[in-house]
Amino acid sequence: MLARQRLLSEFVHIKHVLLALPHAGSDWHSVLSDALNCYADIIKCLLANDQSLCVILLIKRDSTTDNWLGNLELSNSERDRLRVLTDIAYDDTWIRDYGPLSCLKAEGEHVFCTFQFNGWGQKYTADADNAVSAALSSFGISPLKEYALVLEGGALEINNKGVLLVNEDCVVDEARNPNCSQKDMELELKKKLGAKSVEWLRGIQLTGDDTDGHIDTLARFVNDDVLVCCGKNAQHHDANALDSLVSQLEIICRRQKWALHQLPMPVVRSSIDGRLLPATYANFLFCNKCLYVPVYGVEEDQQAIALLEKLLPETKIVAIRCEALLEQHGSLHCATMQIASDVGHS
Repeated sequence: MLARQRLLSEFVHIKHVLLALPHAGSDWHSVLSDALNCYADIIKCLLANDQSLCVILLIKRDSTTDNWLGNLELSNSERDRLRVLTDIAYDDTWIRDYGPLSCLKAEGEHVFCTFQFNGWGQKYTADADNAVSAALSSFGISPLKEYALVLEGGALEINNKGVLLVNEDCVVDEARNPNCSQKDMELELKKKLGAKSVEWLRGIQLTGDDTDGHIDTLARFVNDDVLVCCGKNAQHHDANALDSLVSQLEIICRRQKWALHQLPMPVVRSSIDGRLLPATYANFLFCNKCLYVPVYGVEEDQQAIALLEKLLPETKIVAIRCEALLEQHGSLHCATMQIASDVGHS
């Protein structure tokens, strides 16, 4: 059966970036100030580096954020490109996993697709999150195609050639889609997202990652034929998983004739209780002519930036401090969702 539409790569032109602001009374309470500062930095970087970009920010209606909004250091033109929505409820801030996916229909029209979100396999409350994409359709992010399949945006990584890279652990899961085999899921991914082929990883998860191993924390395309991934590090607490990740990707890359480059893997601990956090440089955000890269105030930051600058000489690399986001086990890509415009052109 022919696909109704195809999922766009993140290399297409981006019109909006969605975020959902952390708020009091949530799991962010112990690091809320730092998290809000991080979100302010993200918004300022996005608006300052791209005059064509708008940011849509979801804020809890009853949250006390007036001072925070007023204190954002934005120019008048930047503030004009920030749209604040207080009428959409949400449970969590990781909008990557419940926000609408930018797709292109076979006849050339754009459409946004959304799947069911059940809190990463029923780990957390997610009813409000699950309704966000439908609510956004009334604010111009439409038409919207809704599917009953449980699937998160952070679990998907695709290039312009239609090759989809996924980690089986967080896609073929009884807590997400009972009685759905890998073969069943591959057919669904091809039918609903227009993937021409699917490359599967398995058995990879970073310590502290609630998603069961989203691909956007592990391996990403920087162009159609080049992958970067979390690199091997014998001193890292996830050394075995990293070895397996690189080994599996090397096999895939030989088959696909892709180049593979390893990003450094830092060891980062919580500033609150010292627990190990899932710090990864792979959780970057492509947005038009910029690549926004999470950094964590460690020596590996510059190594990661240097590698990405080498691989993307015509792209502006912008570092954003994101250790506050790690405290809730995510990073920059997890906290954002890009909305494509001019979706027929990469």
